[in-house]
Amino acid sequence: MQAPPPLHDPAMMRWAEPIIHDVVSAAYADVTDQPREVQFLTRCQTLLWRALLTGTGSIALFHDEVLRNALRLGLGENRIDETNRQIVTELMLVIATRHARSPRQAAQSSVQVAQAYGRLTSAKAQQQA
Repeated sequence: MQAPPPLHDPAMMRWAEPIIHDVVSAAYADVTDQPREVQFLTRCQTLLWRALLTGTGSIALFHDEVLRNALRLGLGENRIDETNRQIVTELMLVIATRHARSPRQAAQSSVQVAQAYGRLTSAKAQQQA
């Protein structure tokens, strides 16, 4: 018996977006010589994650924009990948805390984050092909 697909939780973005923004901002906090460009990169990566979590928007386009801006700042793709992993980790920790008494909701939200990360890795693989 196969489990039904998880429901998309549009409310997730209300609490996830500020967390994503904080993680991304902290990840690039050491780039102090070009603050406006860092703010733009932070916004782009936050929008990428909004698209990943909601399943709307062009993930490839957002990822290209994040990569282009990061490279312009002298940041490598590994730095972006590490930041994305930090986002996933932080979201999973928040989900575990928020839904400690509701394992079903925690599972659904965790699957939504895992699927979002899967969409990101798929988009990256298609771009490299």
